Amino acid sequence: MKADTTRTACIALGIVVCCLIGLPNLYDKFLIARFVATATSLAILFLIALIGKKRWCVPDSPIFLVYLLFVLLCGCSLLWATNTAEAVFGFANTLLSLLLIVVFYSLLSTRRQATQKALWISAFVVLTIYLLFAIVQLFHVENFSFGQLYRVSGISGHKNLLAIMLFVLSAFLLTSFSVFNQRWPRVVSVVMFVIAVVVIVLLKSRAVLLSLMMAAVFGGVLFLLHTRHCERSEAIQDTVSSRNNGLDCFVVPPRNDAKRVKGFYRITIIASIVVVYAFLTVGLRWFAHRSVPHTSERSEIEHSVLSTSSLAERCLLWDKTYHIADRHPLSGCGIGNWQIHFPNESLKGLYRADVWNVNFTKPHNEYLGVLSETGYVGLLLYTIFLVSLMLRASFVLCKTKERKDFLYGTVVLSVFAGACTNALFDFPNSRIEHLVWMGILTANLFQIIAKDKRRTIAKSWNPIFLLLSVLLLTIGGFRLKGERNTFRMQQALQANDWKAVERYCRQASSVFYTIDPVGLPLHWYLGKAEKQMGHPKAIDSFRKAYRFAPYCKENLNDLGLAEYHTAHNLEKAELYFKEAIRISPNYLYPYLNLAYIYLGENEPQKAKVVADDIYFDAHKRDVMKADAVFFEPFNTEAVRHKIDADYESVLRLHEVVRDKLQNDNEKSRHE
Repeated sequence: MKADTTRTACIALGIVVCCLIGLPNLYDKFLIARFVATATSLAILFLIALIGKKRWCVPDSPIFLVYLLFVLLCGCSLLWATNTAEAVFGFANTLLSLLLIVVFYSLLSTRRQATQKALWISAFVVLTIYLLFAIVQLFHVENFSFGQLYRVSGISGHKNLLAIMLFVLSAFLLTSFSVFNQRWPRVVSVVMFVIAVVVIVLLKSRAVLLSLMMAAVFGGVLFLLHTRHCERSEAIQDTVSSRNNGLDCFVVPPRNDAKRVKGFYRITIIASIVVVYAFLTVGLRWFAHRSVPHTSERSEIEHSVLSTSSLAERCLLWDKTYHIADRHPLSGCGIGNWQIHFPNESLKGLYRADVWNVNFTKPHNEYLGVLSETGYVGLLLYTIFLVSLMLRASFVLCKTKERKDFLYGTVVLSVFAGACTNALFDFPNSRIEHLVWMGILTANLFQIIAKDKRRTIAKSWNPIFLLLSVLLLTIGGFRLKGERNTFRMQQALQANDWKAVERYCRQASSVFYTIDPVGLPLHWYLGKAEKQMGHPKAIDSFRKAYRFAPYCKENLNDLGLAEYHTAHNLEKAELYFKEAIRISPNYLYPYLNLAYIYLGENEPQKAKVVADDIYFDAHKRDVMKADAVFFEPFNTEAVRHKIDADYESVLRLHEVVRDKLQNDNEKSRHE
């Protein structure tokens, strides 16, 4: 009993530390810190298991084999990924999830009650802290507009990520009705759940509200099916029972009936997989393309992002993501590489990305992320895994006789279904705290479907698991070092300390870290610093940045300048400038640079064509200055001055081009 209590406390403390730890002086103080904390916890756990010669369990189920195939495919995608560093980190997250499933499945299989209590305690503690931070931040917002609510993030990176964590944790607390016999945990769970729902409603996270409704519907359907199954079983037993020597003897159902039931289950699972896969590959694509706002650039600027629904923006992201999948249908572009390839589909129509240089790192749909990064094969494996897991767990729960087991499984499965629904509109699986709890939920579902069919693996796997966790910790350490130096580099960049920028860039860069958290390659910053300090080899840094991120518009612009002024290659300079313009039609600087290069080459007609393509009139300037308060709330005035300066630069270019053409015409007449 004492050992179980100690183990319960250790598990609870480990989950709390993994979910809450954050470090200052980072771009994102929680993401990589929680990755390192989780990897460290796993390494310690596997080391203890190695010393104690413990054996782990895995589900003896074909569904688990499908998941392993998906993990293997993600690992193979490292071979063809454009940016290997991001692919390694993406695969590290997938591997982390697999190890979490193995750990919690083993704990649930060997110490079920103690583990369930530990998970409830962890959820309660973490949820309490999440709510405290969220409520305090809610009291500091001026109003409940979307602009103000995005400042409420609790101890997450984003209000929507906060909302989904509140949903997962609060709903998971309802397992108290089957885990505890006392009344107070159940009362506390209901109270915390109600408070969390109120906060979710105040945050206006529509995707999470939809997830909450889906979980409620899923749970309600399970209750109805379970009740119907119990009533039908009782009716059959009453009908076929006969009394023999004072004992009730029940007739065993015919073998053919059992076969028909089993066949029905298989047909249901296969049909569901086909329907879900068709929806993700065809139905959602049709909806996304149909919902894309087909407007001109001028009307987009006039309406701006403030009057455009977030769903329209998501539909545009999804439509472009399908185009990435079309370019790499079988292999995908490589796990973690969506952000590298997305700009290649052009940022036209995305006001925030095209006009305000906001970089998207995820497609706001986990399933489309899987499709674009692992291809149609990867999405098929992932669909088979999720659908089979949920349906198989549903079938088992409907036949469960123990009420406590049914209640616990129904809560877990409903939360899992709600989280999968949220993944249609967001990217929660990219956050470590969500990854941890999804691993816990998945392990619980595997424990339901493979309760008596677990496979105990050999002790020789302990060194392998320890090695994998140390590898994850190493990757996390390099990325933690890289992100910390990137944060320092940004501070030096604001102070125009180019020597410090160069130093921190070199310290941040490694084989595991080549682009910053917003998708800009580190060698681009390095090239800018070297260019400012007059180093002739700045072009080499821009070329390296191009290899890591070939569709980065900022690097394409600077690489074009370097190719012209350093390598004296006009053809390549034109290529890079035009590529930057194709990617981002509202990105001003490649227009200006290319036009002035044409003027320097005494080709004013080409310069005029480029200048005429620039859309930057007084109306666009006024709209951008008005929107600056939303996109640059802490640097609004400086940004507005920059907008004015850019507008003046465009007017000056038109004037220079016009004067050059007039001078050339006058010379032609004199000649």
